Amino acid sequence: MNRTAVVSAIVVVLVLELITFGKARGALLALAGIPVLLLMINLLWNLRDRTPGADKPHEEIDNGPVEMLNRWQARAAMLADRADGSRADWDRHLRPLLAKEFELSAGMRVAKNRKAIEAAGRHQFGAELWRWVDPANSALRDQTTRAPGRAALDEILRRLQRM
Repeated sequence: MNRTAVVSAIVVVLVLELITFGKARGALLALAGIPVLLLMINLLWNLRDRTPGADKPHEEIDNGPVEMLNRWQARAAMLADRADGSRADWDRHLRPLLAKEFELSAGMRVAKNRKAIEAAGRHQFGAELWRWVDPANSALRDQTTRAPGRAALDEILRRLQRM
């Protein structure tokens, strides 16, 4: 609401009071209430327009399958880039995802039987690849050692898919 509307409403009330001052004192309250009522309607109308989503239908957060596919591809590309980074990047971003997928695919929880999950991991991936999936073999501060690369990530994913 702008100041002009407020000032004009005040001026209209004052003019109405001056006109009816001597003549119709009983109608003064009703006549002064009209500009105030109009001012209140204007205020409510402006507040309604500023409220987000007041007259608009709810917009979906997801913009459809194309947007979801684009986000998935961007995330997959980012994770694949981590495979060529340092071991800390691998351990921070890829190892938890791979370990969780293995845990879900194997149907065993690491917390319940560590020896069984380790034996299943060595059997499924082999000793060399298991060390990159094993959740207990994490070194989050190792910035100097290289991650195994995309070829190893591809082979791990291929073996996970076979499970």
